Amino acid sequence: MSEKSQKSEVKDYSKTLFLPQTEFPMRAGLPQREPEILKRWYEIGLYEKLRESAKGRAKFVLHDGPPYANGNIHIGTALNKILKDLVTKSQQMLGFDSNYVPG
Repeated sequence: MSEKSQKSEVKDYSKTLFLPQTEFPMRAGLPQREPEILKRWYEIGLYEKLRESAKGRAKFVLHDGPPYANGNIHIGTALNKILKDLVTKSQQMLGFDSNYVPG
């Protein structure tokens, strides 16, 4: 089969899909948008609202020690902190009063 006949057989399926029309960009561009997002969160007092809404809930406390008391800092140190942050944030979303303060 020739290349020309193969191209004529290629179908455009984009019209057969139900894709919503949104204002969302195709690419998020997060590194460029991060300052704008952080500014907005600061303006609306997002952190304070989260802390206020958690008052009176059962507490979840993760006792965290010094970041690298047993040697030099390494990639495992970062992973450790990231995992602890993930756990405390997930506990907050599960309904606990959880506030991660790195040690």
